[in-house]
Amino acid sequence: MTATKEQDVVKAKGGAATLKEAYSVAILRYIELTASDACNDLNKRDALLELQKRASMYFNFYEEFVGNSSLLGAHENSLWAQGFAEDCLAVLQVMPDHFELMRKGFETLNIDIDSSPSPTAYANMQRVCKRHLQKSLISEIMMKFSKANLPIHGFQVKEGFTLSPSVRTILAFTFGVVFIVTVLCLAIWMPNPSGFQYLIFRLVAALAAGGVVAVLPGFIEVKFGQWLRAGGTLAVFAIVYFMNPASQFANNTAPASPTDQSIHEKRPET
Repeated sequence: MTATKEQDVVKAKGGAATLKEAYSVAILRYIELTASDACNDLNKRDALLELQKRASMYFNFYEEFVGNSSLLGAHENSLWAQGFAEDCLAVLQVMPDHFELMRKGFETLNIDIDSSPSPTAYANMQRVCKRHLQKSLISEIMMKFSKANLPIHGFQVKEGFTLSPSVRTILAFTFGVVFIVTVLCLAIWMPNPSGFQYLIFRLVAALAAGGVVAVLPGFIEVKFGQWLRAGGTLAVFAIVYFMNPASQFANNTAPASPTDQSIHEKRPET
């Protein structure tokens, strides 16, 4: 059974909670070993490296989850997006103290490792917070990151413009309705179009029908011999364009022209 978007998101949030717990345990263990005089530097180093590992897993999970949740369509739910932005903010607020703790730990144990994140690290979380949270909260966390020499790329650089699946569907439906109305008006104003005009009308009508069907549930598939197989909106386009029922209707119902009628009329005998 295929999981729904909501189930996928709930499952991912459960994984985030597990990583947060493991990170908290690693912090407590490192603090306990640091405070103990009986503990040697080797144990402290192992605890520090374990803390770094757990923190990376926890932070990176949320960073990747921002992009994955967008693909799942969760960002279309404003209530969920607001709550998730607040979760991301809570994770970001931990980072200044965490990286300062890591820096001091490496200096104390004489470990030559740069624990600072990359210049664009955690930009996804920063962007989602900037999009859904108040400016005062963003300004506060951004100031903390700047003082701790942590990256603020996501706060400063806007994300690329993309259309969500729901927006694309709405636009397709809107354009479809507009074009259908346009074709109907042209049919009234131009009852006898030229061959080229008729071809354009067919093409526009097929595109419009595909756009309207984009918002309808269900799936349709059509085959034309061995050379075309289409599904969904493309199938509707193919039906409207290639079947061309209008030409058959026109051929069966169109009255003869006055010239044709005069030819078939029988002249009176003199």
